[in-house]
Amino acid sequence: MNKLARHEWVATHILPHEGKVRSWLRRYIQRLTPSDVDDLMQDAYLHLCDVEFTRITNARAYLGAILRNLLAEQARRARIVPMERLGEIEALRIPSEEPGPDRRAGAQQELEQLQRIVARLPERCRCAFELRTFYNLSLREVADEMNVTVKAVQKHLAAALVRINEAKNAEAELGVSRSESGISGNDREQSGN
Repeated sequence: MNKLARHEWVATHILPHEGKVRSWLRRYIQRLTPSDVDDLMQDAYLHLCDVEFTRITNARAYLGAILRNLLAEQARRARIVPMERLGEIEALRIPSEEPGPDRRAGAQQELEQLQRIVARLPERCRCAFELRTFYNLSLREVADEMNVTVKAVQKHLAAALVRINEAKNAEAELGVSRSESGISGNDREQSGN
């Protein structure tokens, strides 16, 4: 990455978080003087000069990790490390704005559940729902794509939403396993709408 691109990345992804990170440092490590905070930030920026930015998904959390490592390194180098300092370093966990593994797993499960349910919708309902929801087409565009009226698209969407809601509720109430999930009731659809 060239120097200008690196500077732009730091300006876009790191600088907006600097004030909050400095506040975290002052709040959780009270022994740091303003000069110490400046030195830590400078060292963090030096570490950022050697980083491949394309691999960083959360710049704020990455900056926090650099600072924690710098503080831990300082503590290791010091001859006498107060026990409070070790606790302060651990308390410096800057929360990530990205969802944690449990939330990502839950979202993935919900997406898989929705995909299973949508796959079992009647063809016209499924088509209308997918075009509107996944492809973000307007009602008019969905109607044109399906060669039906806008009113027919609205009916298909309403039917799809009712069936999806019923299937999700049934799974929640009955604890139906993933392989058994689906839409109950008559999946056939009246043609011509």
